[in-house]
Amino acid sequence: MHNDSILHSNIQSLVKTSLGESIISIELLPGAGSNRHYYRVYTAHNSYIVCNGTQVDENKSFIYLSNHFYNKGLRVPKVYGHTPEFNMYILQDLGNTDLLSFKLQSQEHEWLPLYKQALTDIAQFQCKGIEGLDFSHCYARNEFDSVYMNWDLSYFKYYYCKLTDIEINEQKLEEDYNTLISFLLQSPRSFFMYRDFQSRNIMLHNNELWYIDFQGGMRGALQYDVVSLLYQAKANFTEKQRNELLEHYLNQVSKYMYIDLQEFKTLYEGFICIRILQTLGAYGYRGIIQKKPHFIASIPQALENAKQQCNIVSQIIQIPYLQTLIQQLPLISNTHE
Repeated sequence: MHNDSILHSNIQSLVKTSLGESIISIELLPGAGSNRHYYRVYTAHNSYIVCNGTQVDENKSFIYLSNHFYNKGLRVPKVYGHTPEFNMYILQDLGNTDLLSFKLQSQEHEWLPLYKQALTDIAQFQCKGIEGLDFSHCYARNEFDSVYMNWDLSYFKYYYCKLTDIEINEQKLEEDYNTLISFLLQSPRSFFMYRDFQSRNIMLHNNELWYIDFQGGMRGALQYDVVSLLYQAKANFTEKQRNELLEHYLNQVSKYMYIDLQEFKTLYEGFICIRILQTLGAYGYRGIIQKKPHFIASIPQALENAKQQCNIVSQIIQIPYLQTLIQQLPLISNTHE
């Protein structure tokens, strides 16, 4: 209770200093995948979102990137202020409706144009948003390179594979990881990569799409963000829908540069593979280890996606052990201890 009192006092002070307004009430918002805590604060005439996060470098990245994109006219929340220690900041309130929630309760003719708009917008982030961006502000790493790819694949190994009873041949798995990484590194990485561009991080507010949770962004390849959106397990697109949305994206991004479509689509298959494996690791960690229900619910579809995609990629590059391993992986659930 004492800690709550201190926290509320700190929020009150931040709002007063940044906006000159007094708080009437504070509401803790439901948590998602991170250790950050979000609060909706109400003043006499407005509401705002306050983020309280212990990872100062992550907070600094978000504030820098949000200001950068906001100044370029991209729809990101305005940052109104932050504490001197960067452990708390105050944002524009974008409401409660994310794009995934909207999709799951609406018809295709309602949600499909919004996903096309999101893909139009991500092309802007990637190609225009990068202009003048200082990647030294990226807190995790400034480029999606071989080191970061290896981290993602290790996430899958330790937080999914090793939660099962399957014996892993570390050497063979490492060889196939290196083959996949070498393949992915053929793609140009001179764009802003949002990193977690999925529909829970896209808010539908006043009939417009707004973008959040980009603090993990870095320099990277175009394909990754498209994959993140179209292969989100819970979104559960049909192949026809994915193809239509991919073609829309390619039409949009081609306005900024020449795209070799055959090369793009071949490498795209590899990025689908690494993204799905990374998310399986994330679902294992957030769902099984941390016991967060909506991550557990996403595991079955993600595992099925991984099995299908690894078969496709194995027709392009030689990853025999990884392919066999994924086909053998069982479904893990919240009964795991």
